[in-house]
Amino acid sequence: MITIAEYARMLEYEQDIIHMQTEGLSDSDLLVQPPHGGNCMEWVLGHIADGLVTILRVLDSPPPANLPDLSRYEYGSAPILGAEAGLLGRARLMDTLDMLQAAAQTRLAEMDSAVFDEEIIIFGDQAQRRGWWALFFLFHHSYHVGQLEVLRNIAGRTEKLI
Repeated sequence: MITIAEYARMLEYEQDIIHMQTEGLSDSDLLVQPPHGGNCMEWVLGHIADGLVTILRVLDSPPPANLPDLSRYEYGSAPILGAEAGLLGRARLMDTLDMLQAAAQTRLAEMDSAVFDEEIIIFGDQAQRRGWWALFFLFHHSYHVGQLEVLRNIAGRTEKLI
């Protein structure tokens, strides 16, 4: 069973990796397309942010009030194939990710283990511990954070970071 402190530390490590993998990239770098399909880094970063909103919901915490519209990056949304209206760009995506990360860390710091162990329902009628759901969505989060290394390489930045 994962503890609240361990979960918070894992989210923090993931955020550090996001910063490392996006360091020095431009907005146009984020739009470089994978050669055989898939999503560009702009979409992946926005999707990671949207996933953090879900993690906040699992933690029973509202998202920050000044959150930008992330609907372009939701599950099932069309790939971003180039510049288009409404994209957030690197700076705004990173600010959004940092804001969501801070909100999650604040919530985790105030949460006690009894709340983390409560059974909740997220999909349909399947009750699981809040900590289980949080870990489930951290897996999803980690999956997309892992894509950033490949997308950075596709954008021409092939230096070893990790």
